[in-house]
Amino acid sequence: MGPFENASDFERVVALLLQQDGWQVQMPPANTRGYDIVAVKNGIPIAVQVKNYRVPVRVTQLENFFDFLDLPIAAKFAGGLFVSASGYSRQTLAYFEQTQSNRVRLGEIHNGRLKIIGGELVPPSPASQEPTYLGVFTSKGGVGKTTVSAHLAGAMALSGYDVAVIDLDPQKNLTTLLGNGLMLPGTNRRPGNTISVYDINKLENGRPPNDVKMVVCDCSPVFEENDEELIKKLTYCIIPTTLNPLGLNKNGHVIKSTVEAIRRVNKDTYIFVLINNYQADDTRRSQVLKDVYQRYFAEMSEDDKKFEFIDPDEVVIRNSKQLFYWGYHIYDGGRPELAFNSVGGRCLPKADFLNLLNYLEDHSDIEECRN
Repeated sequence: MGPFENASDFERVVALLLQQDGWQVQMPPANTRGYDIVAVKNGIPIAVQVKNYRVPVRVTQLENFFDFLDLPIAAKFAGGLFVSASGYSRQTLAYFEQTQSNRVRLGEIHNGRLKIIGGELVPPSPASQEPTYLGVFTSKGGVGKTTVSAHLAGAMALSGYDVAVIDLDPQKNLTTLLGNGLMLPGTNRRPGNTISVYDINKLENGRPPNDVKMVVCDCSPVFEENDEELIKKLTYCIIPTTLNPLGLNKNGHVIKSTVEAIRRVNKDTYIFVLINNYQADDTRRSQVLKDVYQRYFAEMSEDDKKFEFIDPDEVVIRNSKQLFYWGYHIYDGGRPELAFNSVGGRCLPKADFLNLLNYLEDHSDIEECRN
């Protein structure tokens, strides 16, 4: 079958043929990049890319689809189907045979039917609901790792995630500060939510006993003290650091060594560097430091496509009185709480950590863990 005059006509034909084969079809919003159709069977979705070319599909075009399926935004798909109106070049078929995985199939239309190349297009059986793990990690103490772990989990709970926190640090600072967990109060629009805190030594296979979808890990700064099997499970890592004139030489080295340690065990996790304890001022000094940091990490971003320095102009955890005194409750006998109480009608920590979560949702597939 040759190409259609209108690409959208070909999409509709492919969608109809998928429906005839028992798939439920969903059309994403206009201008969605990476795929054109979502096909669902047995509750499991696959991404379908449709190409209405006048010449056979070439290797680079198929490779772009493979690259898309490797992105975190595509983690929700069990696999992919690439459908061409004009067939595939011999080189493309050879490339597909040598590199295909169980996740991808090629499709063509013959005699009014959708022909699948590379085996049947059958979604896998639903897997057990393994939670998504996010580690807060650095090979240096004193940069706010425990603070970030607790308050990011708090932002998730406020946003409707069912979240747990695992304390991997032998010093057990998180457990000292939060005990077994805490309840975040609800609002008129949303009920309250609980954050449970677990000791890694009391968990089987590093998995919380309830059916939480999101697990934040407060990791030990000594890499060897962390559970290696749990580090392998991390889908995302956040490395907190500080922004100061003397800190880049020192902290830059720490971050590089932290990334190297993580990569020796987990080559797939997405790593974000976050500026914590940010001191804002009205001069150019802050902007100069931010620019220096961005240039410093640009090379790492080029070498490691799953490494990202979060632009401080977009997301930063600001220095605040609330965070400075967080944890004071262990001295005055108060109940465990986060630094989310408003002062003068504002709460910088709550705003900053909700903004961080917003950034992660925009740059990853983490929102799939929301209840």
